[in-house]
Amino acid sequence: MVKRKILAVALLVLFAGCAGRKEMAVIKIPRQLSLDTGTVQRIHLRRSADISKPIPLLSVTAVGDLMMSSWIINVVRQKGVDYPFDSTRALLKSSDFAIANLEAPLSDSGVPFEGKKFTFKVPPEFAAGIKNAGIDVLNLANNHILDFGSEGLRNTISTLDSMQLYHIGAGVDGNSACAPTIVDYFGIRIAFLGFSMTFPKEFWASDTTCGTCYPYERKFQRLVQQCEQDADLTIVSFHWGAEKRTTPKEYQIYYAHKAIDLGADLVLGHHPHVLQGLELYKNRLIAYSLGNYVFASYSEDARDSIVLQALITPNGLLSARARPVSVYNADVDFQPHLLYGKERSAVLQRLNELSFDLNNGRNVLNMDGFILPNKLVWREEQHTEVAGEK
Repeated sequence: MVKRKILAVALLVLFAGCAGRKEMAVIKIPRQLSLDTGTVQRIHLRRSADISKPIPLLSVTAVGDLMMSSWIINVVRQKGVDYPFDSTRALLKSSDFAIANLEAPLSDSGVPFEGKKFTFKVPPEFAAGIKNAGIDVLNLANNHILDFGSEGLRNTISTLDSMQLYHIGAGVDGNSACAPTIVDYFGIRIAFLGFSMTFPKEFWASDTTCGTCYPYERKFQRLVQQCEQDADLTIVSFHWGAEKRTTPKEYQIYYAHKAIDLGADLVLGHHPHVLQGLELYKNRLIAYSLGNYVFASYSEDARDSIVLQALITPNGLLSARARPVSVYNADVDFQPHLLYGKERSAVLQRLNELSFDLNNGRNVLNMDGFILPNKLVWREEQHTEVAGEK
């Protein structure tokens, strides 16, 4: 973990470089999750000294769908569990917390869900690569986490707990599935919530059945409001939208706005496998779809994505940066690579176009990928920069 930087200049430098997190006298305590409890899980981290912090500040790195099944299995067994993350590890480790969507159970057993076209499971030993990559929090609320039933889910939770990896969005019943993870990090309380709005509906947890957390309106409101009261910062992760669709559906916008209205400080989305726009709403950042990350696919439609870095405070977004990556596995062989030059500019330009209408006819990114909430860039200025670069 890096020490939190207080000066804004130093914070921006953090996103410009790729230095790893310095190991401090901070110990992550495993969640000790009981499969029979639905209570809010709190993790208390030990700090070596008191830190003066007038405004809580947190650096977060977010990536999209992480699924190491199918074609990836043989590659990882040949090249090692760290291989898929080698090119992006420095980015993940540069922040206080890194979060991803775990798209398949970590399990060697379980019965495939009947009637589902695609079912995936990942060898549990691959979790070591996730841990070594610097990922801290995994959203389990998605349409594949129960591909191998309750046994697959239980094995996943057990594996993640043994690796001291935090997780949200799924459990043995509705209460445990929806329970936030609240982390005490140097005296700053961060709440993480995960929700799935994807089919099959049978994957949604009930009072008596395991599954993912669906954001039923009253429950959703209660959960986010409670996190707002219990934590300094709240990060909400949604699995939603339509695959290959580059614009958010109306309900995505509704729930993203509602989450922020209720107190969320950062909203992260995934499931479409492609990028959707970024929105600044009430000075908070919404990423409707982060696209794929490490993912077992050769899809021509999912060729690029971003690693999103954000600096958030209770007063809103301080700054953020979108770092374009290639996830086209015919080229990168299941190891996302940062893009540079014209390829990077093309992704950022397209992301600005996807974000334009969401931000009342303004761009949110400059051509270095920075998102500065108080300095939105006019579309005409952005086109001038791109033309000049060419």
